[in-house]
Amino acid sequence: MSRVTGYEAIIFDLDGTLYRGRSPIPGAIAALDRFREAARCLFLSNNGELQSRALVERLRDFGFDVAPGEVISSADLVLQHTSAYPSSTRILPLTSPHLAAALAEQGHQLVEDETAEIVVIGVDRELTRERMVSGLRAALNGAIMVATNEDPTYPGENGLRPAAGAYVGFFRGMGIEPAFLCGKPDEGAVRDALRLWQIAEPSNCLFVGDNLRTDIEAANRVGADSILVLSGVARRQDTVAATAKPSLIVESVAEIDVAVIAEGAGRTPTKDAPAGTWNPRKATA
Repeated sequence: MSRVTGYEAIIFDLDGTLYRGRSPIPGAIAALDRFREAARCLFLSNNGELQSRALVERLRDFGFDVAPGEVISSADLVLQHTSAYPSSTRILPLTSPHLAAALAEQGHQLVEDETAEIVVIGVDRELTRERMVSGLRAALNGAIMVATNEDPTYPGENGLRPAAGAYVGFFRGMGIEPAFLCGKPDEGAVRDALRLWQIAEPSNCLFVGDNLRTDIEAANRVGADSILVLSGVARRQDTVAATAKPSLIVESVAEIDVAVIAEGAGRTPTKDAPAGTWNPRKATA
């Protein structure tokens, strides 16, 4: 447990929180340097297209000081899940080429028809009607449906873009629900990531992200505190109707004060905290 912040780790989202598209959020690099002096910093991304090693390279190119092992992506959690199946399992990858290649590297047989035993659903920029038909028929034949996550959109440099949830929606529209979700806010996926980091008690963590439905809901489901940044998907007014409330709302990570976090970690939660003030879910020992 960090003696400075009172948390075992601060877990950051990436796109929309530390960077947006191909540009870092202003002040985010310096902010992360400050956080590292106060606590263990880790990064949990719903990016289902790239494995963590590619995201580490991206962060380093931006100027962030990030080490391998500190980043886990939705794609990593998909691969962790599929690694439990026998090699040569037939998989239909409705995903990025990067994730498809990684599935093949595990020894699985990539197929394009209804003989698939597993269908992996993610962001597939070359999705065709024929491949959707194959996915549908594979599911009707008993294939296991594994989704990278159910994010509806993600923030690009020039606005929002369809994310994996849009592709999951195609199948939900046909009455098919994924058996496994490998990203936030799925509680099992979050706990899997924390176990990989050897974090036993999720409530001892602080989550920082830009998405109420994923980052803040993930924190809520595992009993952790959270900070919502308004540099990505969410807007302040969105919090009014949200079921999962953040402990604090700020414009960006550059505005987060480590001293305020440290003070708040030991504070008793209140039901009616004034807007803009730090309100942790529970006091941290």
